[in-house]
Amino acid sequence: MDTHAKATTIGVILAGGASRRMGQDKAMLPAREHASLLHHQVDLMQQLGLQQLFISRHASLSTPDDLQHLVVCDVNDEHHDGPLAGLFSIANACPKATALLVMPVDLPLMDLPTLRYLLTTGHSDHRAVYFLQEYLPLYLPLSANVRQYLEDQLTLATADKSIRGLLSFCQALSLQPANPTALTNTNTHDEWLASQQVGAYPNVIERE
Repeated sequence: MDTHAKATTIGVILAGGASRRMGQDKAMLPAREHASLLHHQVDLMQQLGLQQLFISRHASLSTPDDLQHLVVCDVNDEHHDGPLAGLFSIANACPKATALLVMPVDLPLMDLPTLRYLLTTGHSDHRAVYFLQEYLPLYLPLSANVRQYLEDQLTLATADKSIRGLLSFCQALSLQPANPTALTNTNTHDEWLASQQVGAYPNVIERE
């Protein structure tokens, strides 16, 4: 991969949601070869060779001690303002970053080839890219306009705090994934159990 891409693209794991439908913090769900789903996703993202990786968390959520150094908390510690709050906080924490590679924690079947495809396409095309209608994961260039958009959506009364709105603003490109199963989302306990039947963890991490 291009060295410049590694040096300026920051990895982001979104793990700040309230997990209401799951009934417990999704990030802390058990993983077969890791202490938690969050640990698993950190391991996966670290294999991309990005210069930095951060975890977006809400201040109300506890994080294991060994991952605390990666956490950037949302700007609003009272309310859950959604993923844009996490992206805004990390963009502010990384003023020199030119792009974010964003993955939600609740994709237990995500694999390295899928993330690499997103990263290389976004970098080569110099534009935001995502898969189908899933919206996340996402490669997001951090232009001055995008940074201002994120700030506006968290401060203006008429704000649109959706990822869909962000993608529309960026005129993002939708890609067809080679492995659609990698985009399996787990918002409920039943969806989580179903993902475990696929054998989520042992097969998605590659060692180079």
